Amino acid sequence: MNRKAIPLRGEEVIARLEARVQNGSAEAAFALAEAYQWGYLTEEDPARAERLYRRLCRSKSPAVASRGFYRLGLLYYYGYRNKGESPEAGLSFAFACFMKSAIKFPNPPALCRLGDMYRYGQYVEKNEAVACELYLKARRGG
Repeated sequence: MNRKAIPLRGEEVIARLEARVQNGSAEAAFALAEAYQWGYLTEEDPARAERLYRRLCRSKSPAVASRGFYRLGLLYYYGYRNKGESPEAGLSFAFACFMKSAIKFPNPPALCRLGDMYRYGQYVEKNEAVACELYLKARRGG
């Protein structure tokens, strides 16, 4: 029997992801958080994305926690912050998340983002030697 897939509407996809998150799926939590962060298939809701990423950061799996810290760091790096916080506070938190991500599990993207922060002097003192070292470490896989 040849069945054709029936396309799902955005709200159906989000509902299915929510159900999978409730059943403990880390991959569904990442997908749902990104949907809320960027407004894919649903309204943009960075606060919900933040809650999901923070939940992933508490995972017992070092790989999942590392990826959670990285994604949470990106959320703040790209401008999300709590009311009343300065852009500098957002970068400070992003830096801490990238550091935790790089320490928890070898995470080349987190190392590259740290390298960028050192290269351009974002939150930290500009230091191209440290940036280069981080880029090389990322290239070697962490």
